[in-house]
Amino acid sequence: MASASGRAHPARSPQLSELQAFCAAVDLGGIGRAAQRLHLSQPAVSKRLKALEDLVGARLLERSPRGVSMTADGARIYTHARRLLAEADELDGLISQMRGSCETVHLAISHTAAELLLPRALVLMRRETSAAVEVVIANSRLVKQMVQDGRADIGAAAGAAGERVPGATAIPLIDDEIVIAVPLGHPWARRSSVTPAELLSTPLVLRDPDAHTRRVIDEELAAAGLGPPLAACEVGSTQAAKDEAHELGLPTVMSRLTLTPADLLEIVPVEGITFMRRFFILHQPGQLSPASSHLLGAFQESVAELAAGEAGLAAAAA
Repeated sequence: MASASGRAHPARSPQLSELQAFCAAVDLGGIGRAAQRLHLSQPAVSKRLKALEDLVGARLLERSPRGVSMTADGARIYTHARRLLAEADELDGLISQMRGSCETVHLAISHTAAELLLPRALVLMRRETSAAVEVVIANSRLVKQMVQDGRADIGAAAGAAGERVPGATAIPLIDDEIVIAVPLGHPWARRSSVTPAELLSTPLVLRDPDAHTRRVIDEELAAAGLGPPLAACEVGSTQAAKDEAHELGLPTVMSRLTLTPADLLEIVPVEGITFMRRFFILHQPGQLSPASSHLLGAFQESVAELAAGEAGLAAAAA
């Protein structure tokens, strides 16, 4: 076909896949090496190169046993092809960024994980994407259900170390221990440990029955053939447990990870019993969206920072 100026136009524009094959062959000096880079068969790359040469109407590459080299026509095409491929890469990046900024990640997270990890994870995520995060804070059992039925893209919940969550992929995040913590003025603060009988005969500030922290305590005591602890009161969060422990002057139970020197609470082991669990990141099987992947990575980085801080405190104490 000819334009009004009389200059012939090609029947079609070159395809990006043809330009990619051509530039890869030039850059690597061979069709076989280009096929490896593009994860294609050598005949598939040769087919694309032939289609491009047929479109141009000129030989673009000189073939030899040593590989390939550009002809003069090939050198002219290469300059423009490389520019087009670079612009296509920039466009792909822009589209991914725009999709990520419009995306909303639905996060379900347990109370303890929210207090411990969420603020820092959101800061870290913002370095990679401006996607919105819609947060629901609930007990770990509900968090798992929300991921299973698709109401949450990402979940952060506690469970047993070997626990499997049907219909969800569980990625271990950090191990945790539920501990007995007492105000510094409490008689147990001067003890190296307490017996299970002492624990069961003393009223405690406990989390609500649906909280995973509470379930770990109840299940471990039952596994040891013991009854449930006495509840002086039941609270809905770790911070409330700390506040009530000081207000009432009583022991409480909470994640070891949430305790800081500023809490003025002392950990007291229970003889013969430990209350262990693990936090997981959960998502439905399959590939995560870019924003969800950034949030998952932010949680992992947040945990790494937390572990490094714990190691530093331990070294200083030693």
